[in-house]
Amino acid sequence: MTTITREQQKQILIDTANHVISRDNTSPYSENLRELARIALASLDAEPVAWTSEGALAEVYCGETGVIGPKYIVGDVPLYRHAQPAPVVPEEMPKGLAGQIVSLLAHNIGDKFLAQKIWNACRAAMLS
Repeated sequence: MTTITREQQKQILIDTANHVISRDNTSPYSENLRELARIALASLDAEPVAWTSEGALAEVYCGETGVIGPKYIVGDVPLYRHAQPAPVVPEEMPKGLAGQIVSLLAHNIGDKFLAQKIWNACRAAMLS
C-alpha cells in the first residue's frame, strides 16, 4: 500500500485542477468541472485564522461574546478570514438525469416523480 503525504496530495490536486481548467471540452458538465477546479485551487490557501467551539458560536448567535483562540484551548471549529463557498446544488434535476436514475432503479418502474424525490434527498444530503 502506498502512502501519500499531504504535500503530494496537494500537488496532485493542483496538477489535476490545472489540467481540468485548461481542457477544451464541450461536455455539458465541463464548465462545472472547471469552476470546481478553480474553487479547489483557491481553497488550498485557506487556513483558519482562529478556532472556537460550538458553544461559543451559539453564544454569538444569541448576541453574547464568544471565545476564539488556538485550537487546543477553545475548540475544534475553524474560523476563516473569508467565508468559505457554500455548496452549489441546483434545485431542479439536470435534464436527462431523471431517465438515468429511473433506469438504474432495480424495478425500473419508470416513475419520474420518484426520480425527483431521489434527487431531492441527494440534494438535501449535499447541502446539510
